[in-house]
Amino acid sequence: MKPVSSFGREGFSLVEAVAGLVLFVLMMGALTYGAASLFKFQSQPEVTYQGKIYSLAPSFGEFRRAVTFHQLFVLAMDQADSILVLGGQRSHPTLDPVGPSSALGENFSDTTLTAAAGSDAFQGYASWDQREINATQFDPYLTSSPDPADFTVLTVQGQSRITSIAQHRRYTATINGENVVLYEATLQTVDWSSGSPVLVTNPSTGATPTSSYRIYYAANEDVWQQPPGATHFWYRTDVSWDRDQEGPTRVIFADPYVLAGQDAQAQVTSVSQFAYFVPQLR
Repeated sequence: MKPVSSFGREGFSLVEAVAGLVLFVLMMGALTYGAASLFKFQSQPEVTYQGKIYSLAPSFGEFRRAVTFHQLFVLAMDQADSILVLGGQRSHPTLDPVGPSSALGENFSDTTLTAAAGSDAFQGYASWDQREINATQFDPYLTSSPDPADFTVLTVQGQSRITSIAQHRRYTATINGENVVLYEATLQTVDWSSGSPVLVTNPSTGATPTSSYRIYYAANEDVWQQPPGATHFWYRTDVSWDRDQEGPTRVIFADPYVLAGQDAQAQVTSVSQFAYFVPQLR
């Protein structure tokens, strides 16, 4: 009897299957290497604004930095007793029903809420309340003409220890004759393990802030289904008795992974969802 060959029957022999698998692996390896080489040597457009470098979105390098940023940001929120969000829409239902309100300036690097340390903890029902309690400290830093995308997030342990300062900014500029929109996110974490505050430096640069990422778009591509910024929500407001309690604040950071639209009607969606519902009190 003649041996049965792979031709004229269903399936493959073991040798043929292994050979096919090896060939497939080699082909995929070559494809992956070629794609990696393409991205490695492809020039990423960059611009310089206020002495800082911004990469054109989508940027794989900035996305990698953003992942580190958000890992540290989530850790700081998880360890916080309260979270203050300054800036954005509807910071207060009656005093600021529309917004945008002012965020803290980028030069804010305080590590302690000095007034809050001796205040009634139950007064801190809202970021707006904390803004009033710490007015002497905050007012010199509040930004003028805020952009809707501008906000500051402070994570706090106890009543006064600031453990991180997250800043989100949007700028518009004309660079090399092109109108562009630039997004910057910075995070400064504070180490209290020694009992005294220490500003944590970036492990790669040895300088502050601890983490950051920066991207830009052509101005007509800055169209988002979920625009970056902060929106405050409220559980209770009582104008007569001056009682209020803030619910979560929706915070959306610019996502360096999204592909910009090609015209003014294009919509840019936040693919990796750099969005949070941040509680005022934990």
